[in-house]
Amino acid sequence: MDATKKLIRGLKDVSSIFQEELPETSFVRQTPELQVLGVSSPQCDNDALFLNTYFASKIASPNKPCSLISLLSRSSRADGLDKKGFEPLGDYLKRHCIYWDELQSNLDTFQNSGINKPVKSRDIFLDFEYQQLLYSEQIVRLLDKWIILLRPTGESLAEGYKLMKAGVAINPQVEFFVALEGDAENLHGSVVYEYFSDFVFQHLNFNLTWLGWLDLSCTDRNISSTLHTDLLLYQAWNARPCLEKFALAEWIESVENESQKKSLEGVSS
Repeated sequence: MDATKKLIRGLKDVSSIFQEELPETSFVRQTPELQVLGVSSPQCDNDALFLNTYFASKIASPNKPCSLISLLSRSSRADGLDKKGFEPLGDYLKRHCIYWDELQSNLDTFQNSGINKPVKSRDIFLDFEYQQLLYSEQIVRLLDKWIILLRPTGESLAEGYKLMKAGVAINPQVEFFVALEGDAENLHGSVVYEYFSDFVFQHLNFNLTWLGWLDLSCTDRNISSTLHTDLLLYQAWNARPCLEKFALAEWIESVENESQKKSLEGVSS
């Protein structure tokens, strides 16, 4: 026993490897707060860009970048936009454009190559017309939160129900948020929402989250709203791992970095 003690003391004198164990220090890479959202409305499908921009502007902040990606068809009315750059949409919000097939190609490439570099925390809104989803179910799988703007009418609610039924069949984890178009003082509309929410729960087995009212009646689009947009902020306990979200974030950062690089080159020349 004495010989063993002497051996241990001798080893400690020779090398720091045998010193008393130091408290462990853990190095944990912080996971970026990434979430993908979309806004759809059966009665305002052509206004998808406007609606996504409006909701995105409500949660955009200087502490976390917010991006809007417009998914374009090859015959899109937005063909004049620069697909290689971005368009500022107010404070802390930038719009990017990409063709549907290009997005799919980027996602496929990313799945084959894996994560190449860390990305920033970011909120990403996808601007698409929900009728186009038949061409790319991948978009629905990307969504963490899907905001549905409805009118308190039977026709609008029926269309909203069909959209949710199709969406949850593709992506069972997507969260649905509902806002009603109209006046917040419309008590009848609130009752309609309650019945609609119960109906959705009974038939689709998930809960809707109530966002409030959005009044689009002003022709100049100085719209008024009573919305609880804080419910759309990222929640760590509800985060859904999805490699494709990292692909989107990586693509956005590459476009912005390339644009910044060109700007600097232009200044230096």
